Amino acid sequence: MKKTLAIAHNTLREALRERLMYNLAIFALVLIMGSLTISQLTLGEQYRIIADVATSSTQVFGTFIAVFLGVALVARELDRRTGYALLARPVSRAGFVVGKYLGLLATLALNVLVMAVASAAMLLLYGGPSTFLSAGFPSAFWLILVQLSVCAGFAVLFAAVTTPTLAVIFALSAVAAGHVFSEVRSFWLKSDQVGMKSIVRVLDVVLPNMGVLDLKEALTYRDPVQLSSLALRTGYGLLYAGALVALAAIVFRKKDLR
Repeated sequence: MKKTLAIAHNTLREALRERLMYNLAIFALVLIMGSLTISQLTLGEQYRIIADVATSSTQVFGTFIAVFLGVALVARELDRRTGYALLARPVSRAGFVVGKYLGLLATLALNVLVMAVASAAMLLLYGGPSTFLSAGFPSAFWLILVQLSVCAGFAVLFAAVTTPTLAVIFALSAVAAGHVFSEVRSFWLKSDQVGMKSIVRVLDVVLPNMGVLDLKEALTYRDPVQLSSLALRTGYGLLYAGALVALAAIVFRKKDLR
């Protein structure tokens, strides 16, 4: 366990030196700050616009950071053969994968925290202190982090399977499919075609239901959030992410490293 945590710590330090992460994070922060100007165009809707832009920016750019950085951190170790030195020591391949994932997850948590603070400053101007007294603000950003943990899981999994370019494409495609599936799932279940319902049951296992991990509207419209609902959503996301990391560890353990 200590060796896995050491790999996670080194991964975090390596990720914090990546220009890509800073470029995306800064662009997201600029967009969040710019939402204050955009909100001036619509009278009476400033709070909702700022909340929507802030959470959406955090979600979208966080996804890019999770996928591109996650693939790069794993693929680079294999391409440069720097990871071989670690694997030559008494470090299991599963520990290597888990360590990389935990380091990536810590990086994502820092990014979400920074973006949440920036969003809080913007919302405070129009929403007032009541914004943070409700459960909508912390719940929305917490579930964004859970979403990103799933994105990071896909990145690590595909990075262990194929080339970096294909890994990025597959990971982004899987995440996008999860978002689309969450939108059309209810329509397919209402369909009269029995085959559509069978497809939904299969996709419920294969694809992540990103809609379950989305509480942006609770913040935007100041809807109440039940703690039990938040716990169930969190559990679903973390279990799915854990399954992806476990699968990545299994695949990487059988991978022929040369």
